Amino acid sequence: MLKKFNIVICSNNNSSLKKVVEYLEEKNYTVTLANSDEHLYSLLNSKLVNLVIIELDYKYKDGITLTSDIRNLKEIEQPYIIIYSSKQDDYIQITAFNSGVDDFIISPIKPILLEARISTLKKRFDNREADTIDEIKDHNFFVDKEQYLIITKAGKISLPRKEFEMVSLMYQNTQKTFTRQDFAKLIWNSPEVANSRTIDIHIRNIRRTLGNDIIKTTKGIGYTINRDLL
Repeated sequence: MLKKFNIVICSNNNSSLKKVVEYLEEKNYTVTLANSDEHLYSLLNSKLVNLVIIELDYKYKDGITLTSDIRNLKEIEQPYIIIYSSKQDDYIQITAFNSGVDDFIISPIKPILLEARISTLKKRFDNREADTIDEIKDHNFFVDKEQYLIITKAGKISLPRKEFEMVSLMYQNTQKTFTRQDFAKLIWNSPEVANSRTIDIHIRNIRRTLGNDIIKTTKGIGYTINRDLL
């Protein structure tokens, strides 16, 4: 069963959005009004948020900056983002899209038009969820690079960014054994990392999270993902 679509709205005037919220809830969306940018971050970290709607001149942190910050949070499932504003300058909208928003709408918000836009995003979400279900039918897990998650039959697993990138690299190159120098160059872009214990520590953490057998060690050479477990 595909999941319910959860929306968080960041607005300077929540009372002005009463009709919008009521309309979306009638359409079976779950809507939460964020009290601040910190409240939004808490929601993103504590539960699945599918869509964030942000007022461009949000008083806690403007919509474009907030979008950029969210796009840099690799430990969360990335939501769709809509910015709204009464400003119609082309430059502002271009800057917003460059920051990573999925849509930009002109206020005042018309509930029926907003819901139509959300419906389009929800179809993309539902298709992505369906693809995920199909992917795990015949595999123990796969790497979702869009959401920065490891998808398993038991659920979704979030890894710190460097560890995720290491797993993703090995997952995409199952025939290759990666040396410390490979990881240092491709993940850290710093050859010096190969001479430290950093990579070994991350390998140990990955095994602790995904299971000891997920990464095979070829003594004196390096590491490879265990293809038998994929």
